[in-house]
Amino acid sequence: MALTERVPIQKVMDEMPFWVVPKDQNKTASYLSQSCCYFAKGSSTNGLATMHSHTRTDTDAMSPHTSDARGDTKRISSHRGKNERDKNEPPQTSVDRIWTRFSKREFSQVVNVIPSDSDPGALNICPSNKLLHDDYARAASKCRRKVEKIVNECKRVNMRYRDPTWDLDWDLKLEKGDCLNGLCEEKYDLSAVSLSSSEDKVPKAVKRVHEIFEQPTFMERIQGGDITQGNLSDCWLMTGLVALANIPAAVKRTCVSYNTTVGVYGFVFYRDGEWMYSIIDDKLYLKSPCWDSPSTQRDLLEQVGQDGTEKLYRKTYQTGSKSLFFARCRDQNETWVPLIEKAYAKAHGDYSSLAGGWTGEGLEDLTGGVTTELATSDILDTDLFWHREMSKVNQDFLFGASTGYLENGKGERDGIVEAHAYIVLEARSLKGGQRLVKLRNPWGDARRGIWEGPWSDGSKEWTREVQDELGHKFGADSSFWISYDDLMSKFSLLDRTRLFQDPDWWCCQRWVSVDVPWKASFQERFRIKVTQSSPLVVVVSQLDRRYFRGLHGQYSFRLHFRLHSQDSPDADSFIARSHGNYLMNRSVSVDIPDISPGTYLVHLKVTGERDHSAKSIEEVIRQECLERVEKDKLIQVGHAYNLAHGKASLHLNKVAKLRQDKSSEKASEARRRERRRQWAKRRARRYATKKQKKKNLEKGRRRGLEPEPAVPNGQRSGVGEVGLEGRSHFIQTGGAIEADSNAKSSGSTVPNEGLEMSSNSDKVSVEDLHSSQHIALQKLSLQCASEKEGKPPSVVDGVAGRSPSQLRRKWAWSRRQEASSSQIRPRQSVGESHGARSLYRAGDGVQFLHDAVEDSSDSPVDDWEALYSSDDMTHEPRDDDIGKPSGAAAHPRQRGQRWRRLSESSSDDLCGSDEEESSDPWNAVCTVGIRVYSKDRDLVLLTVEDGILLEEVRTKRSV
Repeated sequence: MALTERVPIQKVMDEMPFWVVPKDQNKTASYLSQSCCYFAKGSSTNGLATMHSHTRTDTDAMSPHTSDARGDTKRISSHRGKNERDKNEPPQTSVDRIWTRFSKREFSQVVNVIPSDSDPGALNICPSNKLLHDDYARAASKCRRKVEKIVNECKRVNMRYRDPTWDLDWDLKLEKGDCLNGLCEEKYDLSAVSLSSSEDKVPKAVKRVHEIFEQPTFMERIQGGDITQGNLSDCWLMTGLVALANIPAAVKRTCVSYNTTVGVYGFVFYRDGEWMYSIIDDKLYLKSPCWDSPSTQRDLLEQVGQDGTEKLYRKTYQTGSKSLFFARCRDQNETWVPLIEKAYAKAHGDYSSLAGGWTGEGLEDLTGGVTTELATSDILDTDLFWHREMSKVNQDFLFGASTGYLENGKGERDGIVEAHAYIVLEARSLKGGQRLVKLRNPWGDARRGIWEGPWSDGSKEWTREVQDELGHKFGADSSFWISYDDLMSKFSLLDRTRLFQDPDWWCCQRWVSVDVPWKASFQERFRIKVTQSSPLVVVVSQLDRRYFRGLHGQYSFRLHFRLHSQDSPDADSFIARSHGNYLMNRSVSVDIPDISPGTYLVHLKVTGERDHSAKSIEEVIRQECLERVEKDKLIQVGHAYNLAHGKASLHLNKVAKLRQDKSSEKASEARRRERRRQWAKRRARRYATKKQKKKNLEKGRRRGLEPEPAVPNGQRSGVGEVGLEGRSHFIQTGGAIEADSNAKSSGSTVPNEGLEMSSNSDKVSVEDLHSSQHIALQKLSLQCASEKEGKPPSVVDGVAGRSPSQLRRKWAWSRRQEASSSQIRPRQSVGESHGARSLYRAGDGVQFLHDAVEDSSDSPVDDWEALYSSDDMTHEPRDDDIGKPSGAAAHPRQRGQRWRRLSESSSDDLCGSDEEESSDPWNAVCTVGIRVYSKDRDLVLLTVEDGILLEEVRTKRSV
């Protein structure tokens, strides 16, 4: 057919087939014009068919997507059934299906990254209440013993200590970078180009302390102004060291044992509620390469042509603190800053793990304290805050001050640098009543980031008397004084770290694994029993992801909790709630100065966020196993992951035991209900069989003397008539049958096959009577139940005791039974029937023969002993096992129906895959710990799961 004239676009759109989605007419018109679809005048139908085929071909050839008005791509689905289902189903059903696909019913978590047989085991968290000093003493004592063994070994073989698990020297020479870079990152490129470059982007050499420093000292001169940051963005750690340097004893407390001659140092840090030790050697990274390696500095010195060029090179570029690549002291011979940074980096696995952080978190790891973010505008009584907390700086508290973080500030406010942390060194009340606070800028520069307002260096407020009273000298270092009122107005955030220096502080802790739904809510997780009045500090924290960076997954969490009294557990009657750490999300806390004895409930809420751009743990492990030649880094990070998540292993075992008990109880209850239902059904069937048998016998006796008519082919129609007439009469009068519910029958059960007979004269099939029989059985079952309870049966819609919804379900069951009967059993005559029961005429009437396998007791328990055992977890037994002969024909039918249901559901999923393409379901699990600090030695901390105390669940801890 010749295409001679272009048809208007609107007409084509009006006749457009169902699989085209014209959301935007302009774009659809453009699409149709590009597909070159022309129609002959007067033949729109054929032309439409031609356009249909051409457009379909173009769509398949070009792209399976089209664009909507917003520019987003939309897949054009040609599956009509799926589209019709979406149109016909209610909106709530669609929403429910989306949530079903989006969220898993049972959340799961990766607990062991490395196989458990190679993992050293989880930390031994003691669940009982213990003194804080004892916990530190245990870790320090273990560290000292290990250092002592290393020293004895090295002296025995006359060798300096070389750390075999964290050797900086060989790691750099082999260009592996495991001590520098994390698992899935390469912050420091150890390529030949980078190592030969003159820029300080990567370390170039590794030397021991005695090779770098001329007269090395260790912790002989501890000052806050002596700390200098290196080529790593760990200013948060350096700021914490500046604050800790105000208490020299606290700095020395971190290093419990060392030997400078052998070159071994042992430090302790606080990690996830427990003190841990880190033992290192004395090797440090340098900025400049060794003399034997090619470098620009060597070439310049060689051009001078002086004697002793090598010594000059080492003196200039590889001697003193100035030659170190990472953190250092201003004193050219002091070594405590680079060594404590190295020990902290080893504890985390590498140096790059220290990049980025918060000062409060660093102080917690160095002191074992508890840090809380305080907004200065939220403090109710500033005078009370001064007397209780600020005036006790360096005694019970450490403070950091900052501003501009929440305002995205990048400038200065009267000399104060925004988005930068300052350390509170001292708080003093002058004789004249002025309250002053001394702060330090960790940069160490006396000309940058210094307060320029009242009480700044050189301001008019300073007098000789005040200067002598405070002992302040202008321009001495990066410290300055500011009034307390200006501090509260110029700084928006205070990081308060509580120090537990008193020897009578006790701590009790628990670790649990919490499923985090997409919409979180408060739930009771812990109970605290206080026996005496005491100050109380409650800390809820999650695992420090810095220790296993690279295996943290896609989810991040925030914690919230409320403290309730057991006497008033209402949601609105809490005693206190956690302070929101908006910048630090590792932990939240509540500090109560004094709490009365009693039982308190901790309601916890964990909210989660998902980063789809991040890799899941499974993807990281798969990639690392395929790409990495060396497996040491994966093993190191994997062990740290197992160590952290092993804290909640005991809780996971108890929860698994609790859920197993609940599942067993639920299954037992389901089995009991099913046994009762099946027993009532069999009892009703026995009543119906006895009644029918009695009627058949009476009718047989009445017709016993009548001669039988001739039946062709040797068939006996009289027996079929008797059965059919009796059954028809039974169905019509079934509603009036009465039976004694207390009488126990010892007769035999008559199966359905005994009634499924056909007569050539009446041409009545067994399947036509199946539904009526089932309705009669329902009536009898109801009647039996009513007699047992002493209540008359109710009548709804003409059927006793059944609601319309129940009748619909039962009628659907009858239709399925009718369909299955027609598929499995062919219609047989009485003479050809192979049922369990047959009729024969003898002397005084009709007698029944039956199999003994169908005998049934009245007891609902005895009948099910053979089907259920104590360890059987079946919820829904098969009806074919009760009251029916087992046959091979029934099982293929059930399997076929099940296969059809599965295939229908899978086809629906395939049809909906085009429109419901989404990522993996929401599966967030957070490991949460709680620590309760008090001066009550008898305090008890319990864990709660679904209102049940897990301490009452007995289970063995898995190895």
